[in-house]
Amino acid sequence: MINYFNELFNSAKSFAEPWIMFLAEDPVLRAGQFALAFFGAVAVFLVFYTTRDAILRSNSFIFMLFSILLAAILPVLGFLIYLLIRPPRTIKEKEIESMLKELTCVLAQEKAKKPKQRELAVKNKS
Repeated sequence: MINYFNELFNSAKSFAEPWIMFLAEDPVLRAGQFALAFFGAVAVFLVFYTTRDAILRSNSFIFMLFSILLAAILPVLGFLIYLLIRPPRTIKEKEIESMLKELTCVLAQEKAKKPKQRELAVKNKS
């Protein structure tokens, strides 16, 4: 079992060696490199999140393109601006809301008809 872990560690080490040569020897520069890599990963995440969210919230290609470019050009600030200008609900939420309104109207109409039918039934019995 220990032999397996040693072999796994050696293979991971041999895989990582070409990538480690890009890192600086100075710890301050290495921290800067990691910070830039982290910021780049966050920027890519924000662009992907903005893309997904814009597609779910709007059918307008121009709005989607503007949102994606805003998040890509100004990563954190652009994303915050996008959060301010995005539509409040997704397309699905708007569809569900309209279906619920329609359903409540139909139910209200049915409820209004029932007392009239009861009155007719009472009059017919007497």
